[in-house]
Amino acid sequence: MNRVRNGFSLVEVMVGLAMGMIAMVVVMQVFAVFEGGKRTTTGGADAQTNGAVALYMIERDTRIAGWGMDAQVYSQCDTTYSYCDGSASCGGATGPLSDFATASVLIRDGGTGADTITAQYFTDPTVATYKFPGSTTLRGSMSSAADNLNVTSLSGCQVPDLVLVQQAGKCTVMKISPPADETERLSLEAALQLKHAPGTGGEYNPAATYLTTNNWPVYTTGAVVSCFTGAANGPLFQRAYSINANHQLTLGGQVVANEIIDLQAQYGIAAAGSQDVNDWVAPTGPTWGNPTPTDRKRIKAVRIALVARSTQYEKPVNGECKTTTPEMVAAWSTWAGFNTSNYPADWQCYRYKVFETVVPLRNIIMGNI
Repeated sequence: MNRVRNGFSLVEVMVGLAMGMIAMVVVMQVFAVFEGGKRTTTGGADAQTNGAVALYMIERDTRIAGWGMDAQVYSQCDTTYSYCDGSASCGGATGPLSDFATASVLIRDGGTGADTITAQYFTDPTVATYKFPGSTTLRGSMSSAADNLNVTSLSGCQVPDLVLVQQAGKCTVMKISPPADETERLSLEAALQLKHAPGTGGEYNPAATYLTTNNWPVYTTGAVVSCFTGAANGPLFQRAYSINANHQLTLGGQVVANEIIDLQAQYGIAAAGSQDVNDWVAPTGPTWGNPTPTDRKRIKAVRIALVARSTQYEKPVNGECKTTTPEMVAAWSTWAGFNTSNYPADWQCYRYKVFETVVPLRNIIMGNI
């Protein structure tokens, strides 16, 4: 009796395997395309998020720059006299305070690299307890720059506040010194005097010989006296944004956003006595690289351009990346110049998001400076 054997021949099995492999290749190619698209989309979303967060933080802190003191007070400081005895609490260097500027916002040009933006405040913007600076006037003229300040009121002024005395375009930064003992404290309070002596607790107060040698001003009756709380490492609270070598946006050295490649900024300036911005200038040159107090009053806004990079690396084609080209970079902004020589060597293998904004300095504008 003959038996019939059912099944596949070797040829049929080989054909089936070949067809299955072809189908698998097609499926893998389709999967690779869709996976690449997904990663590109995800990477673009990451760049969108990082850039939006970075720009929001810079804009928020810049918008309230100059917060904590009547803008009309410090805007009158055409010449400022200041000093640090080398203590870390006042900056660490002996002599005039190089970083004390009555500008609300300072932009430091990064050359071919990213710029740095620093917003300054006369009180700590990060705490909920807000102390508005005390304001009073001199009720008697000083006979020398080392004299105690005879004021009309001690309200809002206490140890260890800093003091800004302003009159006729001149300003002096001092620190209220602690009394030597209880007897002196009672005497100072009874006489309505603010002591500013060098030594312990008087790191902002130079010796009398220094005052004389450097022609520190002597103020007369009616001079404006403002008391404010100084920062732990200098007279003003600062929020400084910069980009580190790892392409991260940092705030005072602390990383706040990743994959931020570039940051460019300009001052929006107005004519003297006006509130309307009529020109935009880069923070370079003898005028705007280090603005004088007079020119600082003309700064009414800043504009910022920020570049965020996608985390998705796009593979080169024929050994060359053309995901982003120099022509694309040239079209990123109508005003900001981005120099890719400081970008990573493979910068063309990534996609980028560019964010721009204009930030009015509301404390300056509302102060009608």
